[in-house]
Amino acid sequence: METKMNRREFLRKAGLLTAGMAAAGAMGVTAGFAEASPVYTPGEYTAVATGFRDAPVKVTMTFDEKSITGVVVDASTQTENIGGAAVKALEAQIMAAQSSAIDGVTGATVTSRAVKSAAAECIKQASGGKIIEGGDIAVAEAPIEIGAADWLGEAPEISEAEIAETIEAQILVVGAGNAGLMAAARASSLGGKVLVIDKGISSTTERNWIGALNSQEAIACGAKADKNLTVAELCKYASHRCDERLIRLWADRSGEVIDWYYSLVKACHPDVELHMEWDIGKGGHDTFYVPATMHNFQDNIPEHTYSTAAACYGFDSMISAIQANGGEIRYETALVKLEQNEAGRVTGIIATNAEGRYIRINAEKGVVLACGGYPANKAMLAALNPDAYISTVNNSYCALDTGDGIKAAMWIGADKDPDGTAMLFDRGGIRPDMTVMDANWDETGYFHLGSQPWLKVNTRGERFANESQPYDFILHAGFMQPGHLYASIYDSDWVKHVAQFHQIGCARIIPSDSGGKLQIFSPEVEMRILAMLEARGMVQKADTLEELAAKLRLPVDTFVATVQRYNELCEKGVDEDFGKEAYRMIPLKTAPFYGCRQAASLLCTLDGLRINANMEVLDKAGEPISGLYAAGDCSGSFFAHNYPEYVVGVAVGRSLVEGYVVGEALAKM
Repeated sequence: METKMNRREFLRKAGLLTAGMAAAGAMGVTAGFAEASPVYTPGEYTAVATGFRDAPVKVTMTFDEKSITGVVVDASTQTENIGGAAVKALEAQIMAAQSSAIDGVTGATVTSRAVKSAAAECIKQASGGKIIEGGDIAVAEAPIEIGAADWLGEAPEISEAEIAETIEAQILVVGAGNAGLMAAARASSLGGKVLVIDKGISSTTERNWIGALNSQEAIACGAKADKNLTVAELCKYASHRCDERLIRLWADRSGEVIDWYYSLVKACHPDVELHMEWDIGKGGHDTFYVPATMHNFQDNIPEHTYSTAAACYGFDSMISAIQANGGEIRYETALVKLEQNEAGRVTGIIATNAEGRYIRINAEKGVVLACGGYPANKAMLAALNPDAYISTVNNSYCALDTGDGIKAAMWIGADKDPDGTAMLFDRGGIRPDMTVMDANWDETGYFHLGSQPWLKVNTRGERFANESQPYDFILHAGFMQPGHLYASIYDSDWVKHVAQFHQIGCARIIPSDSGGKLQIFSPEVEMRILAMLEARGMVQKADTLEELAAKLRLPVDTFVATVQRYNELCEKGVDEDFGKEAYRMIPLKTAPFYGCRQAASLLCTLDGLRINANMEVLDKAGEPISGLYAAGDCSGSFFAHNYPEYVVGVAVGRSLVEGYVVGEALAKM
């Protein structure tokens, strides 16, 4: 039975907001504040708002009596090729609109939102508070029906008269991310003529935890993994609702791919080194096989020890290889639909160009869909993976991942994985007065420390599971609790505790023993982020357990008794209640104490188009659709139900392998 869900009461109590929007529209506010003839106090005003990964974005604006005369955006904390690249466009939009009510830049959604918020504050300061608070007029979302099947729609009808240009390509790759750039780089290196298109203003941020088996680096470290055990583990995670042949393809060729990839990186960045995480066996994870898989490109710049800035090396190298071999990349070019000939072979696509006009791109050898999953398409997510939709309170996905490739292929008869699967991280932080039902995805916090195996309690103040689990496993356990959420509890000795926990992958905070700087954030950076989360009401701090319970809106007596019981078990060194490893049983004794309400932060979806080991997209009868291929998150047949976190980096790893294999095959065709 379908149920309607009033998600976040739809734009902060949608009825009131809609009424306010109607009034604002009647006054002409949506057309720019200048139309309302505000009187500004001339001068310069500055405001700061929170951008990507809770980093500050500063906007400075100058005004005369009746207009905005200058805008300067400082987005130096944002990803250079996304938020940073959007700065000039955002400044120009504000000047043109004379308002913070701007469209923003596609692909730089979080930075755009921060700029709009800070600009609205500057306008408010300059106008003495006369302008409507918030500045930009939001577009109300319609309530989304869980399980509704109307997310797919139909392919648009486009007449020949609407086609402004026709482009001839040999190999067309849709999407300039991990899978797409790798497909194009490999194909062009073998003489293939490649055109890559992407609807963003640039390639988005690379996920730089690359899973590969038995690379040259792994062999040098003595970290050879058991291929069959690894394949069996991945199939077990997926309940075998996968194609084992595709998983074995990754296991067989990922070492080769990372070695080749590293050669590209070294050609562009000679000082960059490849490191891997091999120090994974510290006495934990007894119920999982944890192979040494995670590779990362690193340099010696101090700020890169915790940052994803080092990820740009991979994209830089692939883009350089594509262009050096005669390939082309066109940004701001969006897939609209696939085209077929009378025999059913995919011959190319119709897309829109940077001016919004329709263009036809013919592809002689084939079309590779590598344009991501659908995490940013809420209707699709609610229909295909309602549990992920309900439990998500924070987004860390790419705003461009709206399922375009999946839908376009399904319009011509492609099959899709039957199980909704998402990469959910236990890092969504919300205020204690919020539930998952009213938490605005764009106004919550990214609580990176949530991935540590702290004591976790439900809203009744009770411990409910062994906290030492892969990220989405503990989220699934939390989903079964009242309100679909829980709280993480830690104390002031958390830095020492993190070192003892010995987390792996992107949960690392203390550097690995493997010689590389394999951590995503340092303790110092975590402290700055935690301070921001505390200031925003996400993280609560208290001198006593009783005070912390009250701040987290937990039953005081039950919560205090839970912590006392937990501390007793920690002192015993045996978790008699849930069986957590002894070395991760650390008592919470050092005030002040901290807590954060948690649910999911959504990174990406993993259920995509059914493919075979040649990356050919399959129809509902399991037959290949001629001329159509898919790789990365746009494709499926690899994961089901969850993300196998303890095979670290396997998502990016399989995307690179799939891109490499299909690029090689098309070049040799």
